Amino acid sequence: MAIKTVGVLGCGLMGAGIAQVSAAAGFRTIVREVNQAVLDKGMARIRKFLDGGVEKGKMTAQQRDIILANLSGTTEFAGMKECDLIIEAIVENVDVKTEAFTALEKVVGADTIFASNTSSLCITELAAKTGRPDKGGGLHFFNPVPLMKLVEVIRALTTSDDTY
Repeated sequence: MAIKTVGVLGCGLMGAGIAQVSAAAGFRTIVREVNQAVLDKGMARIRKFLDGGVEKGKMTAQQRDIILANLSGTTEFAGMKECDLIIEAIVENVDVKTEAFTALEKVVGADTIFASNTSSLCITELAAKTGRPDKGGGLHFFNPVPLMKLVEVIRALTTSDDTY
């Protein structure tokens, strides 16, 4: 399966960075937050970082605009229905993450991969709490995401070879 659209749950410090690098890599990227005010704050964080890159000569205004054009936001899980890969970067709470994945399972395709950016929770436990344990795993990004060209790929005990 080719990944065309990436979803990011959470637009805080880590989620905003993950959304930014995904959009910069050329993927259509949809970031979801719990309300519009928090979403706007996260999107402003991304724009500020990109504007800083233009000011410092690290990228052109055209490059910034292409990245921003690849990026959109939503406050609804249904807004992520076309995502092929969803990376969650929300609060470090198994129940909250499980609720989010359960809500997403109702709207995304059967092949959508669920990944967590968690640094402290068990990836196998998270994958097992979904209806697609073979399509679960971890993508642990390092902070600050746009500057750290490093991501830890974590395979759950249930992750299929195709997903991995």
